[in-house]
Amino acid sequence: MTSITKRQWLAGAASVVGLTAASGAFAQSSAEAGGPFVTRHSGVFNGRKLNYTATVGATILHDAAGTPTARFVSTSYVRDKVDAARPVIFAFNGGPSSSSQTLHMMALGPKRPPVAQDPRTPEPTPSLIDNTYSVLDAADIVMVDPAETGFSRVLPGGKREYFYSVEGDSQSVSDFVTAWCKANGREASPKYVLGESYGTLRAAFMAGQLAKTMPLDGVFIFGQAVNMIETSQRAKNAVSYATNITALAAIAAYHGKAERSDRPMNQIIDEAYAFGMDEYLQALVRGNDLPAAERQALAKKLQAITGISAEYYLANGLVITKMAFQRELLKADGLMLGMYDARYVGPLPKPGERLPDPSFKPMAAIGPMMLEHYAKNLGVTWPASDYRSSAPQTGGWTWAPTLGPGGPFYDFDYPSQITTAFEANPKFRLMVGTGIFDLTTTVGPARYLVTQSDYPRDRVIQRQYVGGHMAYTNEPTLKAFNDDVRTFVTGGRF
Repeated sequence: MTSITKRQWLAGAASVVGLTAASGAFAQSSAEAGGPFVTRHSGVFNGRKLNYTATVGATILHDAAGTPTARFVSTSYVRDKVDAARPVIFAFNGGPSSSSQTLHMMALGPKRPPVAQDPRTPEPTPSLIDNTYSVLDAADIVMVDPAETGFSRVLPGGKREYFYSVEGDSQSVSDFVTAWCKANGREASPKYVLGESYGTLRAAFMAGQLAKTMPLDGVFIFGQAVNMIETSQRAKNAVSYATNITALAAIAAYHGKAERSDRPMNQIIDEAYAFGMDEYLQALVRGNDLPAAERQALAKKLQAITGISAEYYLANGLVITKMAFQRELLKADGLMLGMYDARYVGPLPKPGERLPDPSFKPMAAIGPMMLEHYAKNLGVTWPASDYRSSAPQTGGWTWAPTLGPGGPFYDFDYPSQITTAFEANPKFRLMVGTGIFDLTTTVGPARYLVTQSDYPRDRVIQRQYVGGHMAYTNEPTLKAFNDDVRTFVTGGRF
């Protein structure tokens, strides 16, 4: 997509309240042409008809000296005649750093494209239909596009490297949340953050940052990467293989490659997790000291659970990486699993060949449908070519406070950021959701995150969904996902 000029961005700025990122002071920006775009709608959500206002508008963030640093463009859906008791959900995707279009168009927003429910069938012709599952009946929704994504941009007075860091990125979105609430008179409303994938790291940091100024009532981390060091698989890290066996078991059963694949999926996952964190983990910790007979017996158990041959396990130290599993499970059929949703399969690449991940087949319509929704339903007149699905040049993302670019794999206690939120608000709750066929952020590490935390267990809700990394592409999961969010933000019991 083409970049936008300084003049174009300044011409699109709305009259909003900006929040100083460092000091917390507020400043009023001047009105500019080209927004906000305000439209009024009605719809039926969860069986309830309501009128709501959609606003695509800009929030200008400032530094401590009052210099505009970033122009955040968000899309908010707010019920008419709203009262302060109505919750507000601030939602964003991951990356880093991507726009919110996936959650917006596939899960939470009032419109969505239909998705083929059988992964083996072609996708329907792209169109927009009503998302009657949306949680809009219970809460207002603000879709957040971080700096340099969507129509949001770093302004000349800002520094891209600040926004391209774990702390700077999360602080800027925290500042946006505070500014939006103040500008819309919602400081007293219950406030929730919903982050997906890398957005779960952002959400964790935001929970800690906002605990000091505007404590959140809850955070939903979906496809969580908060304990990424266990989620990814570093060589010889026994825990990372033990936790991830849940995904291998579920996927092998789905494709009929595991023994007793016809059992209930929750039972398969529970048994795999118990095996992984007990017998399997102990064996991996013993390493080469494990006697040959025990090694062979364990390899046979692994074959029964994961569909990968005992010979493979014996030749590879009783482990298989998720990326190797992606290629090995259906190799005899000439097929490769999707990494983000292993229900989808594609041709096995030849050596040195790179093929698209088949997981993204149902995502093909998101970009065009997002732009159509902006233009036809929300009245946005900014050039479609200016919209960015993801931020450019994020290879230099800084993973502070772990120092340096190496990714979120250093030994930094990301989960402790959420502890601060629990301490700041006695009603704060955490929900952790995972797609069971996701090979990236899997069920086992999500469970391990909670067991290793000091979070009050009565304020933590764990959910696993039939689907992949974006599990809501599965329509029954789309309903379950929104039902869970609805219960979560209204304080209901699970």
